[in-house]
Amino acid sequence: MLKIMGILMIFTGCSLTGICIDMKYRKRIKELEYLIYAFEYLKGEINYRLTPLHEACFRVGKDCRHEIGQIFITFSTLLQARDAEDGGALWRQALENEKHRYHLNDEDYELIYEFGRGLGHVDKQMQQGNIEMMQEKLKMTLNMAQKEQEKSGKLRTGMGILIGACISILII
Repeated sequence: MLKIMGILMIFTGCSLTGICIDMKYRKRIKELEYLIYAFEYLKGEINYRLTPLHEACFRVGKDCRHEIGQIFITFSTLLQARDAEDGGALWRQALENEKHRYHLNDEDYELIYEFGRGLGHVDKQMQQGNIEMMQEKLKMTLNMAQKEQEKSGKLRTGMGILIGACISILII
């Protein structure tokens, strides 16, 4: 009886591990989608409403229906406090402060850091170009992440189940 309970616990644990790993990748895709939306919103705030950057970022963060908006709120707060003169340094600091909340990988963060390099040094047209370039790069990253998820999403879940089954068989 105890052996059966152990086998069930191992099988369940391995299966859930595979499912959790797959969920992390799915959350990454959702976060990339929300980032694209947030940058679109930011572009509209800057171009059409002519909102100052700190206010535009605050609105984006507030109106974004995902935790990803916290990056923009933190950046807005740092911009208002002006802890540094360089907008890129403030953007990097905002990302570092909020990094623990998200499921993005290191390549995603490097891509997002790039956006900060053009902050505060350019006019409205250059800022629009910077945002559009960021959106295009995020869309390419999202496309690659979706293809990877299609290709190996079921594999991760299946591997968890298979490993659990193999260990269970070895115990028997």
